[in-house]
Amino acid sequence: MTNHLDGADRRTAVIEALEVLGSGPEERFDRITRMTHEAFGVPLTFLNLVHHDLVTTQSTFGFQQGTSVPATEQFCATTVLSPDPMVIPDVALDVRFAQTPAATEYGIRFYAGAPLTMPDGTRVGTLCVMDAQPRVFSDEDLALLGDLARWAERELGHSIERGRVQRVLTGLVPDPVEVPGTSVVGLVVPNEDGGDLADWRVAADGSVHVTVGTVTAPGRASALLAASVRAAAVARTDVALGGAVAGLEAQLAHDLSAAGAVGSLLHLRFDPTSGHAEWVDAGHGPALHVRADGTVTALRSTDLPIGLQPTGVARTVGGVDLARGDRVVVVTDGALALDGVGGLDGLGALAAAHPDDLVEHVRRLVPAGTAEDVTVVVLTRR
Repeated sequence: MTNHLDGADRRTAVIEALEVLGSGPEERFDRITRMTHEAFGVPLTFLNLVHHDLVTTQSTFGFQQGTSVPATEQFCATTVLSPDPMVIPDVALDVRFAQTPAATEYGIRFYAGAPLTMPDGTRVGTLCVMDAQPRVFSDEDLALLGDLARWAERELGHSIERGRVQRVLTGLVPDPVEVPGTSVVGLVVPNEDGGDLADWRVAADGSVHVTVGTVTAPGRASALLAASVRAAAVARTDVALGGAVAGLEAQLAHDLSAAGAVGSLLHLRFDPTSGHAEWVDAGHGPALHVRADGTVTALRSTDLPIGLQPTGVARTVGGVDLARGDRVVVVTDGALALDGVGGLDGLGALAAAHPDDLVEHVRRLVPAGTAEDVTVVVLTRR
């Protein structure tokens, strides 16, 4: 059958198939714009979708989420027409855009955007950065923006890929850990994509290690790659935290890149004797320190996912001290999206309200036949 859709109509049809428009803020997209902001130090970062005659902000750092503006003479409406990135070092000197509202009303002087392309070749939007000052954008900057755009593409395309692969991680979830002064319990509810990974174990020195992450890849690769990441983390149980993540990254970054995949993880080491925990967050995100009194602090890092951290930039090692009764709660995006959770803030409220049964409570919230992997791991200092 001949496809009679022109480029604009096909783009709109694919975007509608993604089922993300109007879905509200999603951490999986917000993490990308947040990381892009940190990578380039720009005040404005957008993940935009171009559909019908509109440009809709699916995620943003520094502007209003969910806004839609006419596509006429918008930067992103031009970027999406080409497979190549578009860079405007000084908007005031570009006759195409010098008189657009972005320049005249909002004072934008710099723009760099990379198109977002789906597996069928349809370009659906852009990942872009903007500034009120002209900027020079190097070849290295352009390459990094391209890498981040590929991450955004895989998160968007993941919606279409669901239901096409059988889980290979079933049965690999470890048993609960109970050691003097510490307990670790977890929940992994897989769907057929199999991109979540979770592991917890006791090292030879008595420290407790927790690893939670997600691999997003096209086709049938997510489960196999997630299993590889988990195995690489387990193999480095007795390696110092920073060295363990660096070694894992050196081993797997090429495989992830070759498969068109993005892997993120949070790797934590806890000393039951002192109560001190160290952690490295390679682009993962959702983690909380929940104190015994119910107060909650997010564990945050600006490090990028595996393979996207710039060469020579060491991973950030965070630290937190747990008093008795304190917990560290680490989840994946599927848990945050559950009805009854309500994102990271909602998870914090749930954790405070369920000091002893958070995992079981979340288990009851997971609908039968969920289309999302759901992973929750809770480490408690006793």
